[in-house]
Amino acid sequence: MMERGLVGSFGGPALAARVAAAAARHGLARIAGFRDFHLFAGRGLAIDQRDTDGIIVGERFAGSGCDRCSSPDWGSWLSFTAPSRGHLHAARAALTGLPLYWVRCGDGLLLFSHLALALDAGLSLRLDVDFVRHLLAYNNLRTERTGIAGVQELLPGTSLSSSCVGDLFRCDVRCDWSPWPFAATAHPRGTAAHEVERMVDLCVAAWASSRPTILVELSGGLDSSIVAASLSQWGSRVAAVNVATSSPDGDERRYARAVAARLDIELAETLYSADNCDLTRPPAFPSPRPASFAVLDGIDAALGAAASAAGTASLFSGIGGDNVFALTRSVAPLLDAVRARGPGVTALRALADLARVGNVSLWRALRLSGRQWRSGTEARWPRDESYAVSGALPREAFLHPWDAGIDKVPYGKRLQVQAIRRIMDFLDRPARWYDRDVVAPLLSQPLVELCLSIPSWEWIAGGHDRAVARAAFADRLPAEVAWRRNKGRLETMCAQLFLAQRDALTELLLEGRMAREGLLDRDRIETYLARDGIEGDYDYFRLLEFVDLERWIASLPWTSGSVPSFAQRAYCADFSGSGST
Repeated sequence: MMERGLVGSFGGPALAARVAAAAARHGLARIAGFRDFHLFAGRGLAIDQRDTDGIIVGERFAGSGCDRCSSPDWGSWLSFTAPSRGHLHAARAALTGLPLYWVRCGDGLLLFSHLALALDAGLSLRLDVDFVRHLLAYNNLRTERTGIAGVQELLPGTSLSSSCVGDLFRCDVRCDWSPWPFAATAHPRGTAAHEVERMVDLCVAAWASSRPTILVELSGGLDSSIVAASLSQWGSRVAAVNVATSSPDGDERRYARAVAARLDIELAETLYSADNCDLTRPPAFPSPRPASFAVLDGIDAALGAAASAAGTASLFSGIGGDNVFALTRSVAPLLDAVRARGPGVTALRALADLARVGNVSLWRALRLSGRQWRSGTEARWPRDESYAVSGALPREAFLHPWDAGIDKVPYGKRLQVQAIRRIMDFLDRPARWYDRDVVAPLLSQPLVELCLSIPSWEWIAGGHDRAVARAAFADRLPAEVAWRRNKGRLETMCAQLFLAQRDALTELLLEGRMAREGLLDRDRIETYLARDGIEGDYDYFRLLEFVDLERWIASLPWTSGSVPSFAQRAYCADFSGSGST
């Protein structure tokens, strides 16, 4: 039974029948039947059918209480309206919206949240090799395009309008929300910390109010601790769990204990075990693009077991905090201050703060800033061709709705938005979150809009990263957590797994699909894998990314035959004929 699945059909009766049968097999109930549109959902999803032509799936909150925010209706929702036969409009909430994919399938349009539902409804899979090439070059750059030819994701903050006349389908995608208006109006103020504290509490309260029990993934870091502090007002309904590794860099228990004691919430602790972690094992669930991380299987298993033991508990995570709270090691805050205020007091203060954040001298911070100023402040997505065949990779990234407007905002804001885009690629990837009620309150739309409006140099005030968020919750958290400068890391665990399973990884990487397609630099990979150790470099993370991509390719039932290329569309498409496109 799938608690939080969603599947629907628009168009012909044959697809509608297959979708209905697949929904029944997964325990989904029919929630809408508007003319030629049919929708089914799991019992774990909230449903609001406001009229005979429209329905909202998920949680939709009204208003934010912030003059600088545009969020009249925010949350994690999908809306569907079918105003007349042959017409369908679907929209997804900004940032935290429920996932939705769509594809022309047979005699209609198939919409789904989980690939398992689409497979059961008869979707045939063809690998989009251009997607694989793009992912090798631009990791974590998530666009509407997936690894399955023809399957598109309705990205957060976008809407799909589809019309059907006979065998002719027209599908138009529009961007309804963009971060740039908020980033472009960033201006300093003395109340930023108070505003952030208030907004975090408002957003957390909205998410928590309807949930009877809550389990916080409390790593011991700042972001999850802020979520826990805001949740602590809900008393016995809230508990926390921490996973520690056997290596010191991944053992944050003392910080988690300090937070739990300060907030008076119950804390469960579990120790990570690598005993059952097989880096070559197929992913735990099918997905339209690579999802679960093999090196995190043990952590996923531990946290998943804790969530299961908690019964109906909803999982709250601090994911996105680093990104929304503008964690950076770049010189952007100083450059933004100079451009906005000139070489005066604000810039000098930003220089001192920058040096302290980076633990470098004032002169070095100034030299690095001057070098960046002279070389330009473009914030293009980083392209990585290491361990791949350069000529096989694209030179330009796929299009994204947020590409428009990027040149009109300060450099630091571009980097902040880029970081938010990067973390949005992780929201549906952990195996422990699959088909569970997971909330990422720090990615709530009103909070993101507020944080984008705070100048980049204020986020490093006093020489602390995420300074505004630290100041906002300093009185509600232990000082050793609120003002700590180090972060928990998993490098030791990942390196040990990589070295222990090198032989199996060698076969997967050198004989897998990507190597056979001529995408990987086999000689360089073979040389690296033959080394005695990996002391002093982190290239193994790049190879682990390849492993996850190869595992994903090998796990799905691809249609035999040629491997097509699916050309990028510019947010407008015409589909005709009866086959998948």
